[in-house]
Amino acid sequence: MNLPVKITYRHLQASQALTQLIQAEASKLDRLYDRIVGCHVLVEQEQRHIRHGAPFHVRIDIGVPGSELVIDTEPSLRTTPADEDAVVSRRKSAEVAAKYKDPALAVRDAFRRAKRRLRDYARRIR
Repeated sequence: MNLPVKITYRHLQASQALTQLIQAEASKLDRLYDRIVGCHVLVEQEQRHIRHGAPFHVRIDIGVPGSELVIDTEPSLRTTPADEDAVVSRRKSAEVAAKYKDPALAVRDAFRRAKRRLRDYARRIR
């Protein structure tokens, strides 16, 4: 079965390489669970911020019979609470959502979460 995938880009230009990556990852989902009705992928670049650059946000809506699975990679704005005695250092690796500065990484992470969620859904249906 050929999975119908609708791709929407917001605040960035459509990229052929990113579109091919999304199509390839969606076909893997189709092989995992063949009763998928539809798949909508939203890739957006958030507003530019002086400190954090412009992170990417990916949302995947997977339509399955009787339900819809929503996978959202929006980064959390909360950081982990630091110990009172610990010295908080400022590093690039300590940034919130540092891994979502590349759209391909955000797409791969979203589809990884989608596979896990779809696997759990298929297990519940059986």
